[in-house]
Amino acid sequence: MSKDLTPAEFISLLEEKTKEIENYIDNTAPRLIGKIAVEHFQANFDREGFADIGNPSPWQDVKRRDPNSPWFGFDATAKGSGYKSPKRMKDKILHDSGELQASIDYETGKAQATIYSDKPYAQVHNEGGQAKIFGKTPFTMPKRQFIGESRELNNKIVKQLDEDITKILNKV
Repeated sequence: MSKDLTPAEFISLLEEKTKEIENYIDNTAPRLIGKIAVEHFQANFDREGFADIGNPSPWQDVKRRDPNSPWFGFDATAKGSGYKSPKRMKDKILHDSGELQASIDYETGKAQATIYSDKPYAQVHNEGGQAKIFGKTPFTMPKRQFIGESRELNNKIVKQLDEDITKILNKV
């Protein structure tokens, strides 16, 4: 600030900045945080693992990419070729339709953002557990986490909040 402020002017400016920051935290920040989190979690599908500082968790590989598995190259849509497809031998994990990745979204409230997927199968993929496909007997789905607590994500959010609040404080 280029001019000297009287104590009354300083208090008034401080009150104004406080209101701007409160409005930012209550209304603007949740939308920004939601967007950053959705992008971060969707990127886990391209990484085929859960990204976190010092603790990346690559997903367990799938049997359709294992040459020693009877499921090698399995493709339910490749009916003319005995359900095998060279493309499926290389396809990324959890990329079949892209619906799970695209289902990650957020809701905001006052000073909060909630990240979620509306797909009923999201939880079993994210946490692992009992699953059943193709009418077969249940099996244990390995954990392939894509949403969860992440220091890497927290750092991205803190960086954005710091930049934005600094802009508010420096704006005259």
